[in-house]
Formats: sequence, structure tokens, C-alpha cells
Amino acid sequence: MMDVGSIQDDMIRELMVFIASAEFQAAFEDFFLSHALTFSDEEEHRLEYTAIFHKFQTLFEDHMQRFYEAHNITEADFGKRCRAAVKADPKASQYLDIVLASMDYQAFFNLMKFMRKRAATETKGKRKFQADAKDDAKSADTKASAKDTSDAKTQADDEAKGQSK
Repeated sequence: MMDVGSIQDDMIRELMVFIASAEFQAAFEDFFLSHALTFSDEEEHRLEYTAIFHKFQTLFEDHMQRFYEAHNITEADFGKRCRAAVKADPKASQYLDIVLASMDYQAFFNLMKFMRKRAATETKGKRKFQADAKDDAKSADTKASAKDTSDAKTQADDEAKGQSK
């Protein structure tokens, strides 16, 4: 957890707590992992990277809008408060610089390349889990089918014995 206790402005401190919340972190982690495999190490950036960056910005703005509404403040007033905090409070400035850097395309691109490794690992694990589950289901179906066949054969044998009596 971040050490935000030394931030002087209550609202900036609350923003940092909001950003560190499990809900906020999970939303962005899901976003990064679901898009990271699109990114490559090629020098030329594909057009779809920009489209994904715009989706990221929209997601961030939606979360910030929730923060503004929860704190009954406009985006403009919050911006003024941030500018004042940056001038007066080095700790607030440090955290706000990190938040602002996340809105930079190059920082976003580098983060997506970093997350690509994790997404690839998680995707392999997920595929193996799905394949194992599919094998288990197929095995269960085969066992059920064999049991059904055996039951049908037993029933047919019983009926044949009953008719021969």
C-alpha cells in the first residue's frame, strides 16, 4: 500500500487511496491483460495501439468521473486543487506525476509490453486449465457413455432372459 498519509490535501490523499483500491486496480489489470498480447517489440507502432490507448483513457476517465461525483467536485475544480497541491506538497506532486504519466502514450505502450509477458503466461495457464477441464469432461462423457452402454446391454440381457422363461 502506498504511504499517502503525508499528503497534505485530503482530496489528493483520497484520490491515491481510490487508485490503490482493489476495484480500481482489478479493472485496469483486467484491461491490460486483455489487450497486452496485441503489443509487440516492433519499432513501428500499429494503429490499433492508439485505439487501445483511447479505450484505456476512456476507462480511466470513467473511473475519475466516479471519483468526482463521490466527492461532489467538478473536473475543473479538481484540476485546480491538483495544481495547488503540486506546488505546495512534494509528496502529492510525486503521486500526481505518476498518475499523469499513466496517461502518456509512451508510458502506456511500455506498460503494455511489460504486461504482455504476464498475459502470455496467464493465457497459457488458462488454456492448459481449459484443456484439462475439457479432457476431464470428455473422460466423464466417455465413462457415462460406457455406463449407459453397459446398462443398456444388461437391460437387453434381462429382457432376453425374461422372454426365454
